[in-house]
Amino acid sequence: MENQTLEQVAISQNPEGYRYSVEPFLLAHWVRPASGSRILDIGTGCGVIPLLLMSRQADLNITALEIQNTLYQSALNNVRSNGWSHRIQVLEGDFCSMAREWEPETFDWILSNPPYRKMNSGKLNPCREKAIARHELSLTLESLATASAPLLKAGGKIVLAYPFYRLEEVMHQLRRVRLNPTRFVRVFGHEKAVPKICLVEAVKGEATQIPLEETLTIYHPDGSYTQTMQDIYASFNYPERSHRLR
Repeated sequence: MENQTLEQVAISQNPEGYRYSVEPFLLAHWVRPASGSRILDIGTGCGVIPLLLMSRQADLNITALEIQNTLYQSALNNVRSNGWSHRIQVLEGDFCSMAREWEPETFDWILSNPPYRKMNSGKLNPCREKAIARHELSLTLESLATASAPLLKAGGKIVLAYPFYRLEEVMHQLRRVRLNPTRFVRVFGHEKAVPKICLVEAVKGEATQIPLEETLTIYHPDGSYTQTMQDIYASFNYPERSHRLR
């Protein structure tokens, strides 16, 4: 892996549009691809996950897909300004439509911090960019799992970030398409609070073991970061921090 000599990453965002939260840092930290892995990031937003991965490991090949033009342009500009156009391909389009055009078994990893709220649940944000990023207006969990499965190589892995209350549903939808959960993490804002989000990893192929369960707490009671969260942020060559969960 390459990380010590890489230049610091810079990521620009639209201050009035959808902005990344803590989840991309958790997801990117949790993924440890082999050298030369082919990775697909679905709903890349401003390109934060690919750029975080590259800040730690410069030998990956990443396809970053975004359906919204404003966010696609942001991701394209961020990738270009950081000098990663030769390693990160930014595409604009609908995942389910594009997935039908791609060769099967193309990717070693599929990652997504997708729209996580079902339709008719929670208030729909009046900003359309935020609404599409947060509600299942253009991509449901079921369609995400269905379209992802053929694209993974045998033994390839998918990692998703969702609200914790949807954990069982995520497990079910992955198993439905023969993507077998191997581990998951419950993410707590504070140690005495209920879990806020979960990360789930599944592998394409047989999985005989019970999924390994992990826990992660972001804040101490005084609002400072736990050592675990400090280490996660420090693992990337990127100085900015997000102080919110979606």
